[in-house]
Formats: sequence, C-alpha cells, structure tokens
Amino acid sequence: MQRKKYEDLKKVFGKQTKKSLLKFIDKWRVGVPINSDIFYIFARALYDDDRKVNNEVLNKSESIDILFKRIDFQYCEYVKEAREELNEEELKSIILYFYDADNFNTKNITMPEEIIKLTYELLDLKEEDQVLQPYIMNGTFMTDYLTKYPNGNYIGVDINTENILISEIKASVAVESYNQVKLIQENYINVDLDKINYNKVISFPPMGVNNKYLFDILEDKKIIELYDDNKFLPKYNDWINILKLVQNEKFERGIFIVTSGLLFKDMDKSIKKYLIQKGLIEGIIEMPSNLFRGTTIATNILVLSKNNTKIKMVDASELYENRRPVNIIDDNNLNLILKSYTDIKDNSKIVSVEEIENNNYNLLPRRYTNKDLDLEKFVYLKDVANIKRGYANFKQKEINSRLSEEETNIKLLNAKDINDDFEIGKLSSLKNIELKEEVYCANYEDILVARGGTYKSILLNKNFNEKLIVNGTMYIITCDKNKINPYYLQMYMSSEHCLKQIESLNAGTSIQFISIKQLGELKIPKVSKRTEEEIAGKYKNILNKYEIIKLQKNSLIEETKDLVSEVL
Repeated sequence: MQRKKYEDLKKVFGKQTKKSLLKFIDKWRVGVPINSDIFYIFARALYDDDRKVNNEVLNKSESIDILFKRIDFQYCEYVKEAREELNEEELKSIILYFYDADNFNTKNITMPEEIIKLTYELLDLKEEDQVLQPYIMNGTFMTDYLTKYPNGNYIGVDINTENILISEIKASVAVESYNQVKLIQENYINVDLDKINYNKVISFPPMGVNNKYLFDILEDKKIIELYDDNKFLPKYNDWINILKLVQNEKFERGIFIVTSGLLFKDMDKSIKKYLIQKGLIEGIIEMPSNLFRGTTIATNILVLSKNNTKIKMVDASELYENRRPVNIIDDNNLNLILKSYTDIKDNSKIVSVEEIENNNYNLLPRRYTNKDLDLEKFVYLKDVANIKRGYANFKQKEINSRLSEEETNIKLLNAKDINDDFEIGKLSSLKNIELKEEVYCANYEDILVARGGTYKSILLNKNFNEKLIVNGTMYIITCDKNKINPYYLQMYMSSEHCLKQIESLNAGTSIQFISIKQLGELKIPKVSKRTEEEIAGKYKNILNKYEIIKLQKNSLIEETKDLVSEVL
C-alpha cells in the first residue's frame, strides 16, 4: 500500500468510519462482548469466502482459516450486517485504525503516532534496514513502518496468538508483498536471534513481568550464562529483554520503551553498570506520563548502540499537550525532543560514566538535567539524621479491631492526616500498643514525611504525652542535633526545591514511592552553624504564628456554630 493511500484511509476513519464503528460496537455490545472478536468480524466482512483481496498474505496462515470459521459460526449475521453497510475502503480503514489511541475503551496498548515518528529519527531508519520488533502489540508500528518504507523488511515476535492474528490481518491490508513481513509466534526471550536477519530494533516489552514467570520459561542458555558470569542478581526482570538483544552482534541500533523504575532501582545496579561499561547505552529520554492508552505509567526511551563513552540524557517529561484520555506530543514538542537529543538544551545533558557512578548508576534523566537542584555546598540527609519507616504490618482489619471509640493516649498517624490543621489530639485512638510496635512511635522534634504522593512533611514541634505510632505510609526522621537543627531541616523539606529534588531521586511512575535509601541521598543545603541556628529560630517563630492562626481559626468556627445555634 502506498503511503498516501494509508494516510487517506486514516482520514476516512476519522471523518466517517469511526462513527459507524462506534455505532456497531454499541449495537453489538451484548452479542459480541470481546473487543478482538469485533475486530475479527470486520476483517471477515472485508474478505469473501475465496479471499480475493490480497490473498497472498492470508492464504499463508492456517490460524486465519480456523479464526474465520469460528467467526462465521458464531457471528455470521454480524458479518453480513457489516458487509451490507460498509464498503471495502471503510472496512480497510477500520482494520488499520481499530486500535488507535483515540478509539473506544480497550486495554490493548497501542504505540502512539508521535512515538513512532520519534522512533524513525532515533533509529535513523533507512529503506534498506531490516527491523525487528519483539512484542508486536497490535501491529500499529508494523503497518506504519511498511507503508512509510515500502521496500523495508519487518520481523515481529510475539507469543500472544491474538497479537499475531491482528497483525496478520492488518498486514494483509497494508503490505504489498508478504515477503516483507515475517511474524514469529514465540517468546522473545527464547528466540534464537542468530537465525533472524535484522539490524534495527524497536520494542515496548511488557512491564513488571515477575521473576518466577521468567525463571520458569527462560531457556536461552546465553542469557542464563550472562547472569551467572556477571553475578547479576538471581532475579530476572524487564532488563532481560535488553540484555538478550545486546548480546547479539547483529544489532546496530535499538530502542526499548521502559518504565522509570527500571532506571533508578538499586537492585539493578550491576546490570546498568555492565551495559554502560560495554558502551551499549547511547541515550535516555524521559517521556511524559499517560502517553499510552491502558496505562498512565511514565516511560522512558532507551536508545542502544555500540561504542558509547558518554550518555545523552533528555528530560522531555513536560513536553506534551494534555488531551483526554491521554497526553499528546504535538509536532512542536516532537521537534523540541529531537533537538534536545541531538544538541544540548536546557532539558538535556551529556553525562560521563564517572558522573553516573557518583549517582549510584541512577539513569533517570531528570537526575542530571535539573539544573535548579544544583547545590554547591550540601550534606546528605543520611549523614545528619536517622530515617526509618513507620509500622508497615498494620492490616486494615487489625486496625479496625483496635480502634477505640473513647479517647486514649495511643494515637495512630497516617500520611493522609498530615495537613494544615494537624493536631495529635484529633488523630484516631487505639486501644493498645504492643511492645514490638513502640519502635515505630515518633517523638518530639521528629520529622514525618509521606513515602509517596505529595511527600508532605511535618515537624512535631510541640511536646506531647501520647504515644504516636506512625504507620507504613510514612518515614520518621530523627535528627542528630549535633549535626543539624530539626527546624532548619523541616524548613528545607517543606520547600518546593526539596520536592523537586525528591522527585528527581524517585521514578516518575503513576504511583510514586521513595525508598529510605533514596531519601537518604537528599541533599540538604549546608550553611554555617550560626546561620543555620538563625534560620531555624526564625522558622520556629513562623510555626508558632501558624499555631496562633490555627487557634484563631478554630475560635471563629466555634463562634459561627453559636450563631447557627441561635437561629435553629
């Protein structure tokens, strides 16, 4: 299919066919509960019994034979209805764009158009390239690539039968010759890459696949030996997809879309060190969150090539337009991302191996590009204070059984309780506290900070007689007062500067939790002891003024209640 025809079908879908599709979906909702079956119905409607349309592609697939027989048996009336109401062009447009991000609600993750455009530039794709895509999803990249590069060659690997079938059907519409496409139904981590001809790779692997599953299915001896020889942790995770690729000499350039957590977790330090020392990481681009329908998680583009002595870091997390239900990277922001990658801009930096080593192999771009966080003189939080997590073993059922309707001197503090009206006396009371739980109690002048969300913190600046047990949603920071004044520390921890620094230490996932080790790496501005005490004294006075304002506010609330009582 020529590129113009491909783009014309997209216009047809957007202007007219999408409405028909949504009408069919609404009408068939009860009779066809599975989205993929709706897609197959339209595919069956396009092809007559002899498959006269581009039969070279589908005639090679026995799976399509079995699929179409099932569709004919279950949904023959729906197929007939679609054939009667839609012409060939409309059916083709539905097949190609059914799984688009702006389509109806579906859990099937699609690679957005802007990510595909970015991929072409970062991979430096040419007509003669042979592209391998592990985890083909629903064939969106495949069809876009083969219509943009009509003489290109594409190899897709996926264990999922549905993804293979969808891609075969889309290829039958978009591809001129089936010789350009090779679809392999196998688990990528076990595929023998030596038997596949390719030089460029694009992949969006499944996120967070657990160690047990990978351990059970892994058969590739090269990967197993690589983990053993380099003493990588005996736990397999998403890095296994990347390690498999870079072991093979065929690849020239590769792109993997990965989660932020993969780049900063300390447990993967040995793998990151290995890849960097081998010169295999060219660059990392931190992308905006919520780009992919089906997940709001923040992602990064990991660019792989050979013989790299430094790494390009780009923070593109703010370069997007907010459109529901997903964020969009428009052409202007797309150009900004590419310029930031090729030329050093405010949001990009070329980082040395030594600098990465000094940052404990944290590969999150914002860690290096956020110039506002640079401090000439600082101390690490871990060197001036003790940090411990609150009691993480509280189960909600247990809490409910231990809550007291009467006031007691045992109080429970959750992260949600930290607000401008915080008072220990207003917290929930517990009937009892066990001896093993007392270590999780906070004391006067401790600082409490939420592990995630807004990372709100509070200093317990008033003496109290209650036992205040902190649950696992928070950290308890106890200052070494010979090294730092707790009021000075809280003054900084309540600032926007500190919040940005915490976010740079953590990953930009949809649910953010910072670890004790990461929090310990928080840089606290270092000043002279005299200046620190002066600032601490001023901040303590500010907190006291807040307490006065709080009392005045509560008094005004009571007065208002009295007025209402007079009326009632």
